Amino acid sequence: MESMVSLSNYDGLNGFGQTSLSEVDELRKALSAGYAITNQTGGSAMRVESLEQSLKVVTYSNKHIVLWRKINKSPAFSTVEEYNQLLSYGATDRGAFTREGELPQSSDTSYARRTALVKYLGTTREVTHPMTLVNPAHGDVVAMENQAGILWLLERLEDSLFHGDSSLAFDGEAEQFDGLDSLIDTTAFVDLEGGAMTEDAIEEASNQIFEHFGYPSDLFAGPKPLSDLVKQFYPRHRVSLPAPENGTIGQSINSMATQAGLIQFNPDLFLRKTKSPPAAATSPSAPVATGAVTAAVSGTANSAEWDKQLGEVTGDTLFSYAVTACNRFGESAPVYEDITIAAADINNQESVTLQVVLGAALGPNPPEFLRIYRTDPLTAFSTTPADFYEILKVPVSSQTAAATMVAVATDRNFIIPGTYQGYMGEMSPNVLTFRQLAPMMKLDLAVLAPAYRWMVLMYGVPLLYTPLKWTRLINIGDLA
Repeated sequence: MESMVSLSNYDGLNGFGQTSLSEVDELRKALSAGYAITNQTGGSAMRVESLEQSLKVVTYSNKHIVLWRKINKSPAFSTVEEYNQLLSYGATDRGAFTREGELPQSSDTSYARRTALVKYLGTTREVTHPMTLVNPAHGDVVAMENQAGILWLLERLEDSLFHGDSSLAFDGEAEQFDGLDSLIDTTAFVDLEGGAMTEDAIEEASNQIFEHFGYPSDLFAGPKPLSDLVKQFYPRHRVSLPAPENGTIGQSINSMATQAGLIQFNPDLFLRKTKSPPAAATSPSAPVATGAVTAAVSGTANSAEWDKQLGEVTGDTLFSYAVTACNRFGESAPVYEDITIAAADINNQESVTLQVVLGAALGPNPPEFLRIYRTDPLTAFSTTPADFYEILKVPVSSQTAAATMVAVATDRNFIIPGTYQGYMGEMSPNVLTFRQLAPMMKLDLAVLAPAYRWMVLMYGVPLLYTPLKWTRLINIGDLA
């Protein structure tokens, strides 16, 4: 079920962008026509030549924005949303039986007051005036760019609903809100330890939620883990003989019955393997790369989980790390470091501690947090970004040039590189909702040149009222 928040939820309010639904239809185009004939890019690719009269969609569409389409939406009326979490109905260790005519013992419901800060998402779009006058090859370019801007914003929103983390800020409030990774209770997870998605793991996750009085209804996971689950049913597949002519082979699984209820499978294209670092800075406003990165074994046993990836180790193992500096604009180029961990240290469950020195000059947009990437075990030191996968994100402790951040991160192998994550929980609006201060809207910018510019905006924050009624399936590997 897809719920929506519209301007009707804000009747009587006069905030900008909320006065007329017709404004949403007035978005302008963000392309320029140009004169290029070969190697056409941007608006020049839209000029009529011998092109087919339909634009081939080669990236995602709104059908791929799975969690956003399914999550309940409710209106927010403040930039600070306050809500109560029900912790218990009363003490469970007290007796409920009484004698005849006796006053029962009092028992109070336990609540906790929480707050969530509304966050702001947006994109600026632009179109030159000549582009509004040409005859486009694929229909209304204004409508096309309108759709492109909305889909781009929804893709960013979908990713943040899973991976947003408001703790990744230096000395202040982060621009991003908390996604499910941060909202779900830290004790609520099922670790597949690099194995493929199985019925057993789904049953265990659903039971974990059920034991905390939840009724799990949905599982969100990448197409590959769900595909691997389906492949495990192939040996059990049976076809009645004689087989029908032009019959269909294969199997599709859309849900699974568990002791906690029926779990609906939701393949989400944006739940891919843990990401790899960029080869270069992703934005001109991204931070400069960090200085030196140092990796060292902690020296004491501290519950590192190397065994779930390596088993019992008989020899030394080489790993490579990559660190990037990040802010709200983008991510820097990576800085690399390698370490050889002795077999005894791995078997003794010792972790790796990383130290990072910031760059000698931080530039106009200093880093807010660091992304830590690691390889699978290697035979030689690597500086190839595709060999690395994200394992940690940590806020910086300083924004001073050349500052050394001691023990900036500790790698206990909680997240195995190159694995997937899944999310299971109850989709009830009493459990999970997205509070919108305003629906997606448009705000025109001043016309200072023969071009139109506008912003597509959305304000909101997800709320998870009961963090134990959702759980994560971590370290999902590929089917062997």
